[in-house]
Amino acid sequence: MDTSSKKTNSIINKLIAKFEITKRKILISVLTGFSVPFLLLICSAFSVYFSNAEELGFSVGDFAPFFLFASAVVFVAITAVLILTKNKFHNLIFSLCAGLVICGYIQTLVTTLTFQGLPGDGNTTSPSKSKIIINLLLWLAVFAVIIWFCVISSKAKTGKKVVSVLLVFAFVSQLFSFIPSAISFATDSSKKEPVNMYLTTENIYEISENDNIFVFVLDRFDAEYYEELAEAYPEVISELDGFTYYDDNVSKYPRTYPAITYMLTGVENDFEAERSGYFEKAYSSSTFLKDLQDNNYKINLYIPFYYTYTDADILSDYASNTSELNGHSISDSRQFTKNMILLSSYFWLPDKLKSRTISSNKFNESVVFEGDAPEYSMNSSSDSKLYANLLNNGFSSQNEQNTFTFLHIRGCHPPYTTDENCVYREGESIKSVQQTRGSFSIICEYIKELKKKGLYEDATIIITGDHAAISSDSQAYDSPKLTTLLVKESGKSDTPLVTSHAPVSQDNLLATIIKSAGIKTEHDYGKAFCEVAEDEAVTRVHSFQKVNPGTSANTNITYEITGSARDFSNWKITETKENKYK
Repeated sequence: MDTSSKKTNSIINKLIAKFEITKRKILISVLTGFSVPFLLLICSAFSVYFSNAEELGFSVGDFAPFFLFASAVVFVAITAVLILTKNKFHNLIFSLCAGLVICGYIQTLVTTLTFQGLPGDGNTTSPSKSKIIINLLLWLAVFAVIIWFCVISSKAKTGKKVVSVLLVFAFVSQLFSFIPSAISFATDSSKKEPVNMYLTTENIYEISENDNIFVFVLDRFDAEYYEELAEAYPEVISELDGFTYYDDNVSKYPRTYPAITYMLTGVENDFEAERSGYFEKAYSSSTFLKDLQDNNYKINLYIPFYYTYTDADILSDYASNTSELNGHSISDSRQFTKNMILLSSYFWLPDKLKSRTISSNKFNESVVFEGDAPEYSMNSSSDSKLYANLLNNGFSSQNEQNTFTFLHIRGCHPPYTTDENCVYREGESIKSVQQTRGSFSIICEYIKELKKKGLYEDATIIITGDHAAISSDSQAYDSPKLTTLLVKESGKSDTPLVTSHAPVSQDNLLATIIKSAGIKTEHDYGKAFCEVAEDEAVTRVHSFQKVNPGTSANTNITYEITGSARDFSNWKITETKENKYK
C-alpha cells in the first residue's frame, strides 16, 4: 500500500472513530435522509400531478428535474449531518426528521380521507379553530414522544430502533401507494394526450354594431353576495336600467363543472362518463350554439380550460376565439416551482398551514399556452388584468355579424384578491363584496359602451352566477342555495331595476336568450324567465355532487324544489345515487 493510500485510510479511520460511525448508523442515516424528501417532495408532488395531469395543463418534465435535484440535495445533506454528528445532537436531528416524516405521513392519510380533487379546488370548508388546535397538539405530541424516547430517555438506543421501524413502515406504505399511481399515469394515454386547441382572449372587447347578446357569469355569485353588493354599492345597481332581478333563481349544479357547460348547451350530466366525455356529448348534441350561428351570430366564449372544456377543438365549429396549441412554456420558473411546492405540500402540512397553499388556477399565471393569441384563463389576478386592458385598449366593433359573448370571470370566488376598483391586491384583507364590486367594474364598462353606441336598448344582457356558494363539499345542504340572476331583455332600457319573485332556474336561460334576441329556430327551448309567473307551480331540480372522502367517486343528491327556493323546507331530496365519475 502506497503512502497516499495509508494517509487516506488513516483519515477515514480517524473520522470513523471520532464520529462513532458504524454500519447501523449509516443505515439509519440513509433511511432518514431518503424518507424526508421522498415523502415531502417526491410523493407529494408526483402523486398530485399523476392524479390531476389533465387539469394542470403542464408536463411532468416541467417540475420533475427540480424536485429530483432538490430531493437529492436534501438526502445528501440530512444523511451527511446524521453520519457526522453523535450522541444527543445526532439523536435530536434524527428525532426531528423522523417526527416530520411520521407526522407528514399521518397527516397525508387524514387529508386524503377527507379530500377529493386538487388542493384549493372545491375544498370550500375551512378547519375550525378547535380542529386546528387539536391537530397542532397531535403534531407536538408526536414530536415530544419521539424526542423523549430517542434523546432524553436512558433507552434512547431502543427508542431509535422503534422509530426507525416506523420510518420503514411509512416509507414502504407510501411506496405501495405511489407505484400504482405512477403506473396508472404511465399507461393511461388519455392523461398525456396533448390539447389540440384552446380558447383565447381574441375579440373579448368587441361589440357588434348590429345585435348583441352578453352573458356575464360571475363565479360563485350567490344571491347573498348580490344583496351585500346592493347595500354597500347602490351606485352599481343604478347602472342596471331595464334589468329585472330574479330573487328566486336556482342553478342546476353547485360547481363550475358542469354548470357552465350546462348553461351553454342545456345538456345535463349523468356522470356516466369522464368530463371530456360529457363535454363531447354536450357540445356536439346541443342545438343552441348552432342556432346562434345560423342566425349570423359571431360566438365568443371566454370560459376556463378543464372546468368547461378539455380540448377546444370541439368548439372550433362555433367559437370565433379558438387557436391551435403549438405547445406551452413556463413564463416564470421561480413562481412555477414555488406554486408546485405549495400545491403539493397541502396534503402533509398541518391544518394550521394549509391555508398557505394554493389553488391549481394559480398556475395560469406561469404556464402559458402557445398559439395565435393568449389563452383565456381565470386566476387570482385575471379580473384586474381584464379590466386594466379594457381601460387601456378600449372596445372595438364590427358590423358584419351579430355578437354573442359569454364571459365567465372570477367574480365572487375566494381567495379575495381584487378590490372594489378591480385592482389586484394579493396579501391584503379584501372582502367578498369588494371583489364582487370590482368584477362589476368590467360589466359596467360594457354597459357604458353599448349605451354610448346606441346599442343598449336592443341588446340582451344577462348577469348571473354559474352556481351559488356552498359551505361544504362533503355534507348535504342545510340551507337554501340561490344564484344571482339579473336580466335585461332586448327592447328594455331607461327604467329602474325591478324585482321578480318568479320561481326560475338555469333551465330557463337558453329560452330567454333565444326569445329575447328573436333567434329563428325550429327547436323548443322551453319558457323564458319572463314567462314564468310569480305564483306558478314549478318544480325545479338541483343536482349536488357530494364528495365522498377517501373515494374517487362522489354521490349525486337530487333536490326537487316546489315553491319558493328561499324556504329550505321546500328542498326535498328525491334521489341519492353514486356517480361513476366525479
